[in-house]
Amino acid sequence: MTQSISTVGIIGAGTMGNGIAQACAVAGLKAVMVDVSEAAVAKGIATVSGSLDRLIKKEKITDGDKAAALANIQGSTSYDDLKQAQIVIEAATENYELKLKILKQVDTIVAPDVILASNTSSISIT
Repeated sequence: MTQSISTVGIIGAGTMGNGIAQACAVAGLKAVMVDVSEAAVAKGIATVSGSLDRLIKKEKITDGDKAAALANIQGSTSYDDLKQAQIVIEAATENYELKLKILKQVDTIVAPDVILASNTSSISIT
């Protein structure tokens, strides 16, 4: 059975998280970006906005594309908002124990068929 993905949950609004959210939003997917504080979420969305502005200056996207992408990003501080996602990508701080704790907690919230993924730039996966 195949399932289409319309909503992507992203845990972490930092460099990797907001980049993933931007890529999803520009592709027309709804991105739910969750972080521990409203300030972190706001900073992540502001970073995406700035990145989209740079793409406008390079004539890669239009103002309308930027508006559509930002409309596709929902910021949150609650894992409960990930219930609507078909895939959740963890992009938290590079701390193995923290990543494991987050994934275990999210696994109890989302549907059994939701794909859980982890993003890392420095932790060995072997």
